[in-house]
Amino acid sequence: MSILSALFGNKKSTRVEPSRVQDIASADPDLARPVRASVYREASVTYESGYRRKGVVMDFTETGLRIRFPTNERLPPVVTLHASSVGLKGVADVVWQNNSEAGLRLRS
Repeated sequence: MSILSALFGNKKSTRVEPSRVQDIASADPDLARPVRASVYREASVTYESGYRRKGVVMDFTETGLRIRFPTNERLPPVVTLHASSVGLKGVADVVWQNNSEAGLRLRS
């Protein structure tokens, strides 16, 4: 028995279903917020000045997403989101930003 299996056991990893990435989970009334679908898809945001930054969508719901950029530049309060790979597009508010990651909420 190896040290790692003695410490962590022999549990085999489960296989992830491909459909899980494409489907947005519906909101559960017992949860405080909807379950986010985990993805790793390219997206971009455009500032009001026309400057465009590319990033990667980490997870999303119907109303917002978490996006990661290659640099730690600060985002303006409002951006235009182009994430057609996950089906989201439009004006978004920057809700939070921590280093190179940001949370965006789409406007209705």
